[in-house]
Amino acid sequence: MHVLDVGKADAILLECDGHFMLVDGGTVDQGRPVRQYLTRRGVTQLDYVVNTHPDKDHIGGLATVLEHIPVSHFLTSVLPEGKAPDSKEYQATMETVEKRHIAQQTVSAGDTFPLGPAYVEVLAPITMADDTNNNSIVMRVTFGKTVFLLTGDAEEPEEISLLKSGTDLSADVLKVGHHGSNTSTSQQFLEAVSPSYAAISVGKDSNELPKKKILKRLESAGAAIFRTDLNGTILFGSDGHTIQVHLEKP
Repeated sequence: MHVLDVGKADAILLECDGHFMLVDGGTVDQGRPVRQYLTRRGVTQLDYVVNTHPDKDHIGGLATVLEHIPVSHFLTSVLPEGKAPDSKEYQATMETVEKRHIAQQTVSAGDTFPLGPAYVEVLAPITMADDTNNNSIVMRVTFGKTVFLLTGDAEEPEEISLLKSGTDLSADVLKVGHHGSNTSTSQQFLEAVSPSYAAISVGKDSNELPKKKILKRLESAGAAIFRTDLNGTILFGSDGHTIQVHLEKP
């Protein structure tokens, strides 16, 4: 799992035995760097591109990637009525999906699919929320005995719905929700996940993320914290039994 350094945005590449999934693509100015990173990693085709939700800092760079790299499946969540954004980034991405004849699919809790020998479970959205953050696609990726939890910008309401569902949230690696905002990573949710490692995709902006309260909460939970603003791109490798961490900026 590659957590790319794209500022206060999300772009995550998962690779397993020659199969690739890109989760979000950062802001529009990060489209080219994300595409170049994929090319350096030997990605000639993406099995899946997942847009967890259509905010600009998650969908912005995807049009560039979709334009240059063949994609088998483009996955999104169902948006609440009237909540489809009118942003240029959203329009450019959806037009590119159409132009490139990429199979588009909406997913929700209970959907599953393989990524090579890894297994991907969609845990959320469970119910349709009124805002895009709480309609984020949340995925649990299992490879052997190791587990990765990707949360998009899910905030406490979506975390509560996950807890109420009774689904297994435990994971070795947690992609911290909403860039370390106070709105996410509630204490109860973190206790259910109990991660050994936490990755925060974040950059300088007026919100001053990640919030100190969230960092203290993660520290108290015993998670080793890695941040793209301090560590650059973060790579979590798994042999199916243990996790290894490699940092662009140790």
